Amino acid sequence: MPSLKKYLSKGLIALIAAVGGAFLESTTDIIKKNFEPALIGVRNTYEDWTSPLPEDAQIGIHLQTYTPSPSGDEPWAEAVTATIPANSCRKTDGYSIVRAFDESPNGHRTNAIMMIHCRPSGRISINLATQSGEVVQIFEGRFKDGEKAGFPGVSGSYSAGVMTMHRLDVLRPGGPWRDLPTRDETQP
Repeated sequence: MPSLKKYLSKGLIALIAAVGGAFLESTTDIIKKNFEPALIGVRNTYEDWTSPLPEDAQIGIHLQTYTPSPSGDEPWAEAVTATIPANSCRKTDGYSIVRAFDESPNGHRTNAIMMIHCRPSGRISINLATQSGEVVQIFEGRFKDGEKAGFPGVSGSYSAGVMTMHRLDVLRPGGPWRDLPTRDETQP
């Protein structure tokens, strides 16, 4: 027959484990809510100082959303594009831009606004604000040329979408300038 002391010790261990687990979970939540935003801010500032975007770079962002057509036979797509020069992102507080989807022959169906914020390091945040007031995060991270990401739809706005990012560098010609021949000079 097991002794009462053995049962009490097992019960005490179980109680300590339960209380310790609850304490650890609450501590983790406190740390996550209070310290994580500060640590992310420090990381972002460090990246801004140590690896800024090249001055001649341009970032191109293209969002395309898909909605069912009224007749249900084919999907409907709407798009919005934004081009951001790196010198705008390199400002102290970064740069924000807001764009509406392009007007289509049948009017807007997406009913959403694209909001972009970029930082000097090339860290980009892309969100869609829908007509219902819901804000959907499309992308959060460092810019990568050619990156594509799908994003979920919002009821009453769009079914799904694809985000594409491209680097659109500005190339400045080098060497001496010369005049191009005119049409009169090229004819005999």
